[in-house]
Amino acid sequence: MSNRKFFYILPVFLLLLGSQHLYAQYQLTRSDTTFVIDNIHISGNKHTKGNIILREIELKKGDTVYLHQLLHKIKKSRQNLINRSLFNTVEITPKRHDFNKVDLYVAVTERWYIWPIPILSYADRNFNVWWEKKDFSRVNYGINLQINNFRGRMEKLNVILQEGYDKTLKFDWKIPYINKKEKWGLEIFGGAIFNHETDYKLQNNKLVYLHEEKRYSKKWFTGQVKATFRPKYYFTHSFTLSFNHEEYGDTLLKLNPDFAYSKPKFSYLSLEYNFKYDYRDYAPYPLNGFYAEADIQQNGLGIFSKEINLFRFYLIFDQYIPLHKRWYFAYSLSTQVIPNAYQPYFIQNGLGYKPMGIRGYQLYVIRGNWIGQFRTNVKFAIFPKKSYILDFIKTEKFNRFFFGLYANVFLDGAYVANRSPERYHSFLNNRFLWGTGVGLDFVTFYDVVIRAEYVFNNIHEHHFFLSFVAPI
Repeated sequence: MSNRKFFYILPVFLLLLGSQHLYAQYQLTRSDTTFVIDNIHISGNKHTKGNIILREIELKKGDTVYLHQLLHKIKKSRQNLINRSLFNTVEITPKRHDFNKVDLYVAVTERWYIWPIPILSYADRNFNVWWEKKDFSRVNYGINLQINNFRGRMEKLNVILQEGYDKTLKFDWKIPYINKKEKWGLEIFGGAIFNHETDYKLQNNKLVYLHEEKRYSKKWFTGQVKATFRPKYYFTHSFTLSFNHEEYGDTLLKLNPDFAYSKPKFSYLSLEYNFKYDYRDYAPYPLNGFYAEADIQQNGLGIFSKEINLFRFYLIFDQYIPLHKRWYFAYSLSTQVIPNAYQPYFIQNGLGYKPMGIRGYQLYVIRGNWIGQFRTNVKFAIFPKKSYILDFIKTEKFNRFFFGLYANVFLDGAYVANRSPERYHSFLNNRFLWGTGVGLDFVTFYDVVIRAEYVFNNIHEHHFFLSFVAPI
């Protein structure tokens, strides 16, 4: 090689070498040590306040993090925002500049927030109980106005006006943050329900109803104030004080002397503490992570109707485990304790009421002092969750969506202990109960989950059920 060619090639070689060095400096590589968050840019939030989005991002301006921490916190921040049910899509992109400085670009697609939903519902415990009779006279109608992300502050406003078989008036306003540090929240709830038909006893673990055509057999009025405390991202504490006033027809007391105490009207206060630890990837239909909940409730504080005194405590733990590629496993462990020796019928609880229930026994109510239950699920993703854009729909609130389809096999079990099952004509207490079957779950945007399941139980029954929440 001549000296002239060498002098032509040398500058090009040095330029390429320098450009590769600069490229390495400005990319996120595992050889880098720490990064400083220089700025956070938000786009797409036409209605949502910027501080609501920044509250969910686990990286703040000025934070210094290692690469693995940066990537992990970006992933969790995206999950935090998705789990607030404010956005259809969330993308967080880091861009590096000035050697070790990183800007975060957060792009969101907001949902539609105002839903005036017509009410056409059933007056039974769940859809499957109503479907067993298909009695259209037991239908309610009205309007359920839901305003999500009210004022752009992630508040939820809900007003229900219902006529028909039962009359309902409810007002619920959830305010997630009421202080500058965005840790304390408040919920205000009030309502009234008027029922022509009220269950007054159990017969073979199924509810027996009294129907009064000319008057209401039950009137219920309530007011509630709840304070919430969410110090970081996954823990939530709530403290609730509620007032309840209930009135029942005299006929209920005649038909079941254990329905209530000696009088048909009651007013009482309740205190409740609830703790949640939510570390799920997608709360409406999780595939990875875990969820824990503890709840303590005392009905009756010795004020107003002093005879009411009922204590309840329950624990829930759910875990979601990806197994291999499209295979997933989930399990749930729950227990509930009601130590009171005597519980009047109108305030009792048990398997079949939230949060206690197993598949295979949706048509039954099993009341008791102690409940232990488990639920298990093995899933296969026939169509894993995938996002799509429908160009023929002009608004981005509906043209960006996803869906997934999952087949599952499940096994649930429970035990409900009761000191005197004969009082409730129960044949399902104090024995192990189980249900097993197969199902198909459809998941799509706006937190919609539709489940179809065929289930067998250990009392030789088999049923087809439809449900609209995740099984675990």
